Amino acid sequence: MKKKNLFSKLFLLSFIFLVPLFGKAQSCDPIDALKLKDMLIQMGYTVKDIGTEVGKEKYQVDIKTSSFNVPLGYEISPSKNYIWLTANLGKPKDSTSTVNADMLKQNGKIQPCQFYITSKGILMMGLAVENRGLTPAIMRRHTDKITADVSSTSALWK
Repeated sequence: MKKKNLFSKLFLLSFIFLVPLFGKAQSCDPIDALKLKDMLIQMGYTVKDIGTEVGKEKYQVDIKTSSFNVPLGYEISPSKNYIWLTANLGKPKDSTSTVNADMLKQNGKIQPCQFYITSKGILMMGLAVENRGLTPAIMRRHTDKITADVSSTSALWK
């Protein structure tokens, strides 16, 4: 019985000391604008600077789908808690309440993406991504999501 207990303790101690050697915890720190740009470049995208003011940096990546070339904007929110992916869809084709209601109904289907109109009257689709623990794979998944939603909703905004 003592041998079994001693073996269990040795195994537990060995496990505790060896686990850190096999893996590293993923960083949950938020990324800054430069790290965001570097991530996009490492993902194979050609990145354009479209906002260069310090603290308000914004980047554009052109994503090709089967139907569209979607210019996506990437920027870190002022709070640094989110990274916004945005697609400029132009001026709304119609300002009737039925078209707006259809887009609002579509928001429920495409969430967490959403349609919104800027203060300058530009129709946008946006997706807020939590700025922590981001990896290229997670960013690719969000990029694919918003570009697919832009394509699938084109009948509403085109």
